[in-house]
Amino acid sequence: MTGIMFDLKRFAVHDGGGIRSTLFLKGCPLRCPWCQNPEGIKGKPELWYNPGDCLQCKTCVAVCKEQALTLNGRIHIDHQRCTLCGACEEACPAGALRSMGREISPEEAARLLLRDQVFFGDQGGVTLSGGEVMHQWEFAIQVLRLCKEVGADTAIESCLLAPRKVVEAMLTVTDHFMIDIKFLDEELHRRHLGTGNKEILENYQWLVEQGADVLVRTPLIPGYTATEENIRGIARYIKGVDREARYELLNFNSLCNSKYAALEQEYPVKGKAFTDAEMDGFYQILEEEGIVHIIKE
Repeated sequence: MTGIMFDLKRFAVHDGGGIRSTLFLKGCPLRCPWCQNPEGIKGKPELWYNPGDCLQCKTCVAVCKEQALTLNGRIHIDHQRCTLCGACEEACPAGALRSMGREISPEEAARLLLRDQVFFGDQGGVTLSGGEVMHQWEFAIQVLRLCKEVGADTAIESCLLAPRKVVEAMLTVTDHFMIDIKFLDEELHRRHLGTGNKEILENYQWLVEQGADVLVRTPLIPGYTATEENIRGIARYIKGVDREARYELLNFNSLCNSKYAALEQEYPVKGKAFTDAEMDGFYQILEEEGIVHIIKE
C-alpha cells in the first residue's frame, strides 16, 4: 500500500502540542473557498506552477512531448494532456514547475516523521494533516501505527467528514483529534463547502462519547464563518456535547494567495487578519457561552 503526500513540515508548533513533524496528505471531500492548501484538494499528483519564479524562457514548452504547456503571459498547463513525466521540472532553470504530490509507503512516511523524534520531548510528536487525512484513512492508520510502535505521540487534523467505521479505525491509533467545525448551520455548510455537516457533527459527538482527546477549531473567515451568530452557535453546541470542550479560533490569513495564482484562480476571500480587539470580541462570545477551555494562538 502507498499513499500520496504533498508536503512535510518539520519542527511544527501549531499542529498539536510541543514540537511536531506534520505530514500532509492529498485529497479532501470539502471545497472550502478559503482553503489554505488548495494543492491538497485533489487526490492525485498534479503539475504545479509558480509564476513568481518563472523566467518565461519557454524551455519547458520545448521539452513537453505532450504539448501540455503554453506560454501566454505565464505558463498555462493542460492537465488533461500532462502525464507528469518530469521533463519540464528537470529542464526548468528556475524551478518554477514541480509535481505536487508523490507516492510514499507507510514505512517511508513514518521514517520521515520520526527523523526528529529526539526533539519531541514529552509534549511533541507526529501529526497527519491535508487535504483530509481520512481521505487516505487506511494508509494513515498504517503510518500512525508505525509511529506509535516506537512511542511517538500521534495527532490528526480532520474535518471528520467520513464514515463512522473510518473514525472508529482512526481512534485506535490517534492520541489527539484536532477537528474543524466551520459552520453549525447545515444549509450554510452545504452552500459554501459543498456538502452538509450532519456526519461531521455525529462523528464529533461519538468521539466525545468515547473519551477521545478532541480540540474543536473554527477558522475565522471574513464573509463566511466569522459572524457572531455562527461562533455563538458552535460554542453553544459543543458546550452541550462536552462541558469541558476545548475550542480554538484560528485567525484569518491570506498568505495562500500565491497558491491560487499558481492555479490561475483569484482568491475569493476579501479581508485581512482580525485585530487583537476583534479577536477579544470573539473570545468574549465563547466566555458568554460557557466555554472555559479557550485555546488562543
